[in-house]
Amino acid sequence: MKVCWWLLLAWFLHYAPFWTMGRVLYFHHYFPAFLFSAMFGGVMLDFLLTLICVCAPIKLAQHVFTCCLALILGVMAWSFYLYHPLVYGMRGPTSGDKDSIMHGLKWLESWDI
Repeated sequence: MKVCWWLLLAWFLHYAPFWTMGRVLYFHHYFPAFLFSAMFGGVMLDFLLTLICVCAPIKLAQHVFTCCLALILGVMAWSFYLYHPLVYGMRGPTSGDKDSIMHGLKWLESWDI
């Protein structure tokens, strides 16, 4: 669990300088913070799955682990399918148009996609 605090501190130290900036920030500004965030998410997921599986009987733990793993992989595949236009490059109308494939992806008005 000590690893989580170090990763959280590293994420904060890399993210904090860019949080106060009012100008446009690009991917390379957030990339170090994203790496620590991804590592933190993986460590927390491992910790929670291990905690759930240790508290349950062996057969139930295997079933819970398999279901959680399938759910995680399904969510990852669904999110890739949902956001693949942003990954491979946008074409066509912008997210402001109702006919755009990006229209449902713009969750906040401040996003410029």
